[in-house]
Amino acid sequence: MKKYIKLFLLTVFATTLVACGQPSTSNKTTTSSTLEVGKVELVVKEDTNVLSEKVVYHKGDTILDVLKANYKVKEKDGFITSIDGISQDETKGLYWMFKVNNKLAPKAANQIKVKKNDKIEFYQEVYKK
Repeated sequence: MKKYIKLFLLTVFATTLVACGQPSTSNKTTTSSTLEVGKVELVVKEDTNVLSEKVVYHKGDTILDVLKANYKVKEKDGFITSIDGISQDETKGLYWMFKVNNKLAPKAANQIKVKKNDKIEFYQEVYKK
C-alpha cells in the first residue's frame, strides 16, 4: 500500500512541476525568416501577359536575387537574357528591361539592392542604337 501512495504522490508532484513551469518562449527561427526584410511587388510583362505578385526579399538581396528566387532566369553580367523561357531577341533588338518604382533602372539587376515596398517591373522592349 505504501508503494502505491509513493507512486501516486510522485505522479502528482511531477504533474504539478510540469503544469507550474515557465512556458517555453522559443527564440528558434529559421534562417530565412530571420533574414526576411519585407515584400516587394514583382511584375513581369510579356506581350499582353502580365504577372504581378508580392514577393519576399531578404537583407542584402539584389533585384536579380529576387527575380531568380521567383522565376527561372538566365542572365549575363547581371543583365537579364531570359525569364521563364522567354528570351530576348538580339536580331530584333528586343531586350529585357526593368523599372524600379516606375523609373528605368540605371544599373544591371545584380547591382541594385531591393528596398521595402519597391515595385520592380520587367518588360521586353526594342532598343535601337
